Amino acid sequence: MPSMMQFNAPLAYTYKATSQFDPGNSDGFHSHPHYEIYYFHEGECTYIIGDRVYALEPGDLVLMHGLTLHRPHPKVGKPYVRTTLHFDPSAIRKSLHPERIHEVLKPFDELGNCRVNLTGEIRTEFEALLHDLHQLSSHSSRFRQERMHIRVCDLLYCVAEICQGHVQEQRSSSEKERHVQHIIRYVDTNYMHDIGLDDLAQELHLSKPYLAGMFKEMTGLTIFKYLYDRRINQAKLLFQFQPEMSVTEASRLSGFKRLSHFSRIFKQSVGCSPDLYRSQLHRQL
Repeated sequence: MPSMMQFNAPLAYTYKATSQFDPGNSDGFHSHPHYEIYYFHEGECTYIIGDRVYALEPGDLVLMHGLTLHRPHPKVGKPYVRTTLHFDPSAIRKSLHPERIHEVLKPFDELGNCRVNLTGEIRTEFEALLHDLHQLSSHSSRFRQERMHIRVCDLLYCVAEICQGHVQEQRSSSEKERHVQHIIRYVDTNYMHDIGLDDLAQELHLSKPYLAGMFKEMTGLTIFKYLYDRRINQAKLLFQFQPEMSVTEASRLSGFKRLSHFSRIFKQSVGCSPDLYRSQLHRQL
């Protein structure tokens, strides 16, 4: 059974979640200010992180700078077993050795988003650490929060050791993955401008029907759903990091020509109007 552990500090742990991902969920593409450790235990899944597309294999450890837009696309009817740890680096720093903070957080700060396939003794050790976190989170204890922080630090030290030296960039394993990665990179670079299938077909030298079908097969989304997700995510980031920005300006900078269109798509995606979202962020600051 999966477990979710919430802390007073901004840190959360989910062990061996098996729930099926809902491809129709508008929140499938998401971002967050926390760093994330994602471990893939079993199944078939394509994971989109920023402009990269990964066909995951059991034993894959994925490190994410959470602000990067990301979304899993598991294969329907297949298992999807994963463990995730989200943590706020500013909260975990106090639990790390002062002289090791930079080294331990370096995989997230400098590598940004990367995948490493674990094998042999390293995989055994890492999975044992994940299980220890799960065991502790499943039992009440007077010092559970402190003990969890110690174990999280141990996990982060392990990750830092795994990432020592140069992490090889893993190339896409298929032509389709390379094409999808190219599409995502193009959208990420040009989301603030008008983008049509004609532009993408010209960019990739492929037919429009093939482009559309391939992208839907690999990601579970249409190209234009991804484009709108990317634009809405950009607006959310603008509201978060530039609180003085108006809704109209955020709409324009995110690539929407009409404010009414932006407001409608934003509400469909986020569940509230951009004005309300912005005001809620202001109250939290």
